[in-house]
Amino acid sequence: MASKFNFSNFFGLDTASEETPEQQKGVGNNVIPITREGINNINQSNIEIVQPKTYAEIETIGKKLMDDSAVIVKLDKLDVESSARMIDFLNGVLFAIHGKIERLGQDIFLCSPKKFNITNSDS
Repeated sequence: MASKFNFSNFFGLDTASEETPEQQKGVGNNVIPITREGINNINQSNIEIVQPKTYAEIETIGKKLMDDSAVIVKLDKLDVESSARMIDFLNGVLFAIHGKIERLGQDIFLCSPKKFNITNSDS
């Protein structure tokens, strides 16, 4: 025979429970509290500005892109050959993560991962 439905028992408000307090502590251990910090950082997007002086700094730029941060790269401190190598490498990284690269100026490029939407109103 089915027992009568009880709202307080359904929501866990029944004080006459058959479980001991030690058994009840296990209930809800998989709940993750949401704090104000967690809410604010969920959809946060970062744009980093980098002005590399050597080609060796390409690794840090690639890691930032892989971490879903957009990067503005100023290449005015690099020689022409290193600048070309860096742009080639960044094109490969952006292809792999489905990102985009846009030229902003003479030696300035915006590299962005897939989640960024870039529109140019001058086109």
